Amino acid sequence: MIRIFKFGPHSHRTPLSYPALTPLWDGFVELVDRPERADLYLFAHTLDVSGAPRALVEDWRRRRRPVVILSEEPFWDTIWGRRPLDRRRVLDTAWGALPVIQLNHHTSTIFDFDRIPYYLLTNHRFANVYAARFYRNARRGAADWRESFSRRPHDLVFMFERRPEPHHDVAWDEGNIIGLCAWRTRLAESCSGPGVKKLGRSWQGGASRFEIGNWHLDKITRLDDRARTISAVENTHQPNYVTEKFFDAFACGARPLYFASSRHRIHEFALPEASWENLFGLSPEAAAGCAVGAALPPDFFDAYAEAQNRLESLFADPANWVEERARLARALRQELEQVLG
Repeated sequence: MIRIFKFGPHSHRTPLSYPALTPLWDGFVELVDRPERADLYLFAHTLDVSGAPRALVEDWRRRRRPVVILSEEPFWDTIWGRRPLDRRRVLDTAWGALPVIQLNHHTSTIFDFDRIPYYLLTNHRFANVYAARFYRNARRGAADWRESFSRRPHDLVFMFERRPEPHHDVAWDEGNIIGLCAWRTRLAESCSGPGVKKLGRSWQGGASRFEIGNWHLDKITRLDDRARTISAVENTHQPNYVTEKFFDAFACGARPLYFASSRHRIHEFALPEASWENLFGLSPEAAAGCAVGAALPPDFFDAYAEAQNRLESLFADPANWVEERARLARALRQELEQVLG
C-alpha cells in the first residue's frame, strides 16, 4: 500500500482523482489527510507545488519523502511548467525549494495507451456515448453519409476556449510538443461565413462547460448530425496526448480537423486518411482554406463509412476498455514504486 498526500486546487485532475478509476487503486493506494502520514506527496500542477503548505515542506525536510507532479495535461506542463521533458527538477515554494519528480505524457509510461487513450477512461460517459453513437454510425453506408452531409445546417463548427495570447506559441522539438491554443484560435478567427459557428463561453458568452452537469453529452447533443466539419485540434500537440475531441467529431457524424505530425499516435488508429483532415505544418490561414469551402476528397464518403466501422470495433468492445484500464493501473503502480525506490 502506498500512502499519498494529494494537495492543490488542480488535484481533482489526476488519475487518482476520478471516481471511474477509483476501483483500479483498491489495495494499492491510500490517500491520507496529512503530509506526515504519506509515503509521497502528490500534485497535479507546478503552480500547486509553488503553493505547497508549510507543513508539507517542513515534513519533507524531516523525512525527505518524494514530491511528485502527476500531470495528465501537457497544456499545464508547457505553459506553466515550462520544462515538460524533465523528469526531475526543483521548484520554489514560499517555505523553500523542493526537488520534484514529474510524471507526465513525456516522462512516464502512464499515458502510453495501447488502444484507448487515457482521458477517455476518466469518466464512463465516454464509453457509453461512443458505444451508442458508433453502433448507429457504423450502420450508415457511403450513400447515407453523402445524403446526411447534404442536409447539415453548419459547414464548420469550433468549440473550444479562445486563447489568442502569443505565449501559447511554444514548442519543444525533441519531444514533438507544440502549443496549439493560439494557433487554433487564429484558425477559427480566419474562418468566417454563414456556415461557420464558434461555440462556447469565450466566443458567445454564457456558462462555462464546467458549469454544465454533463458537458460531454451537451456537446454531443448540440452537434450530432449538425455539422459537416468539426475542429478537433487539441490544446497541445504531444504524441501520446489524445482527448475526446477527435472521436467526438466522428461520433457526431462530422469530418474532424486535427493537427498531427507523423510521430503522433493518432495515426495508430489506422483510420482512412481521406476521412479526416490533418492540418499539421500549415499556417492558420492556410488551414482555414482546408476547413472552409474546400471540396471533400472524391473517396471521402467511402473512407468515412470505413472509419466509422473501425471506430465501432474499437469502442463497442468492452474488452478494450477493461484491458486499457488494467494497463493504466499497472503503469501507474510501476511508476510510483520506481519513485519510492
